[in-house]
Amino acid sequence: MGFFNRMLGKTKEIEIYSPVDGEIINLSNVPDEAFASGAIGDGIAINPSGKVICAPCNAEEVSIFETNHAVSFETKGGLELIVHFGVDTVKLKGKGFERVGTDGESVKKGDELVKYDIDFLRENAESVLTPVIISNMELVDSIEKSTGKVKIGDLIMKIKLKNS
Repeated sequence: MGFFNRMLGKTKEIEIYSPVDGEIINLSNVPDEAFASGAIGDGIAINPSGKVICAPCNAEEVSIFETNHAVSFETKGGLELIVHFGVDTVKLKGKGFERVGTDGESVKKGDELVKYDIDFLRENAESVLTPVIISNMELVDSIEKSTGKVKIGDLIMKIKLKNS
């Protein structure tokens, strides 16, 4: 990405907003090697305090996993991201989660998708730390990450895409 591309406005930037209330933590602190090592992608994790997972951006397509513990998104620009609630929550087979959004449709930032019972999940999951991951990093030039406490809809990442 060169100076002239920036001057001409050709660098595409996508903003990602918090899908849950909580506090941002470093992805390396998630007690799952696939997330902590960056094998799945880069991003942040949130220690959740709320009751609902919302869309972190406008997306052309949303896929809510059968067990409602994770949601994937694809933006108009082709960026793919995953909100994965907790560690080993798939083993709960949907317990503690209630789908309120529709699978396969487009969403707007802030649309409610899955409600969760934080107390049940804290007692029954290995961890409730919730990674928000960019899964197709080959499109990404850089990520600017926020820190601290967040509410649903607060800016958590600015993604600069590579020029195509």
